[in-house]
Amino acid sequence: MGAYRIELSGFDDTMRDRLRAYGLFGEIISWKLRMFVPADASGIEVLAKVLDHYAIERISDREAA
Repeated sequence: MGAYRIELSGFDDTMRDRLRAYGLFGEIISWKLRMFVPADASGIEVLAKVLDHYAIERISDREAA
């Protein structure tokens, strides 16, 4: 809560298992699954795997809660 992290948006149900295999983790927030890159040292490797397979389409600022 309140920690900075990278959230992946725009994924569909068919991508969930692959993203988990890359190392992303999911949280259900307001009844919606959201996927995040870990904020520890492993996050760099996880993010690299995602970027090797998927292009960045948009970067957003953190939304206020």
